[in-house]
Amino acid sequence: MSRKEAVIIKFLSINNDQLTMGRESHLLPLLLTLLLILIFTCQSAAALKIYRSRQEFISMLGQTEGRLYLGNCEQSTRRFTCIYAIDESYSQEPTQCAVTEQQHKPWWMGILETPAYISKITVLNIDQTYRSYPDALRGITIMAGDDICFRFESDESFIKRSFPCDVIADQITIQSNRDNAVLTLCDIEVFGAPSSVGGNGYCQNAFDGNAQGDHNANPCAMTSDEFTPWLEAKLWTPSLVTEVRVYNRLDCCKDSLTNITVTLNNRVCSSYDGEPEDAMSFDCKFFGDRVRIKSKKNQAISICELQIIGYPMEFPNVEKFKALGCYKDNPKNRDLTQLVSSIIMSQEKCHKMCKRLGLKYFGVQNGMHCWCGSTYGKHGKADEKMCSIPCEDNEKQRCGGSIYNSIFEIL
Repeated sequence: MSRKEAVIIKFLSINNDQLTMGRESHLLPLLLTLLLILIFTCQSAAALKIYRSRQEFISMLGQTEGRLYLGNCEQSTRRFTCIYAIDESYSQEPTQCAVTEQQHKPWWMGILETPAYISKITVLNIDQTYRSYPDALRGITIMAGDDICFRFESDESFIKRSFPCDVIADQITIQSNRDNAVLTLCDIEVFGAPSSVGGNGYCQNAFDGNAQGDHNANPCAMTSDEFTPWLEAKLWTPSLVTEVRVYNRLDCCKDSLTNITVTLNNRVCSSYDGEPEDAMSFDCKFFGDRVRIKSKKNQAISICELQIIGYPMEFPNVEKFKALGCYKDNPKNRDLTQLVSSIIMSQEKCHKMCKRLGLKYFGVQNGMHCWCGSTYGKHGKADEKMCSIPCEDNEKQRCGGSIYNSIFEIL
């Protein structure tokens, strides 16, 4: 099996990061070691999220940028159906627009006909001469998949506005930021380039490759007893998932998997309410990167092996960056010479900006500063714990310290 065919999973979270291994906490390092072996020996060449210029991405996909079409939709409540936002009538009369009931943070979701790189989303509102809902779009969040494209806040609504996006996904969501609001959408246009789902065959990758089901011989992943516990795995690469296989414990406690739901990025693939089985297979025809097994009961669940089968996204010639470590800085004599941004930051965003400047290295500092340079390290290396501040745009990443840079090489 080639690297490009692999759907690689890593264990991201287990019910708010609380994991028990048959109540034996000393076994946790063993599982983490197995997971790290899997991640670092099998990591796919494709990246989960890539920040590039629109032109670069379109060129990389080998497509021309154009209109993407939404094949289906949902909304939080129905006053006037969600379909009115994708019927291409462009009517701004209230009864011809998608309108929710007044509620807490109403939302509208559209599903693309095919997974795509989304570059721009245009929203058409009700003509304000009708004065029906003058404040409907004063504050909204636009998302593609699970990623936020844009947060809009204003004292006034708008008639028509385009919002930038830089995400690969197969669905978009528009949600009001207000507690007591109506959402009004007359037309939604999505622009970008269709992306391919590639690979010549299936691939299976799980936590340790062992499905024997004996917890004492080989520890299984378990949650604690709590309200509807869940286990979640995150794919390295967004993928078209066709099947999810779950292997139960065989030594005891098989009934923990008698009432479960399998979801992919919050969309239900399948539910199971039958008798306990040694192994179960669930069909799934969705595109995403997060698989969750959730119990419908208030008791612990245990999974000895989880296999996710499907087709990963393919991206040719994806350029990366390499972490070099934590390095000291000096406000009077900067290690990296060019400050390019002091706002909401992530490693990918800083990489994108410094790459455009043609510089070899970039560093993120204090969670939000992006520095670029052609050399680094003049003040020496520091302990990694000094670069432990979360990135403001991605709290799962680390973006340096108060006067320390997390340095990366642009490859």
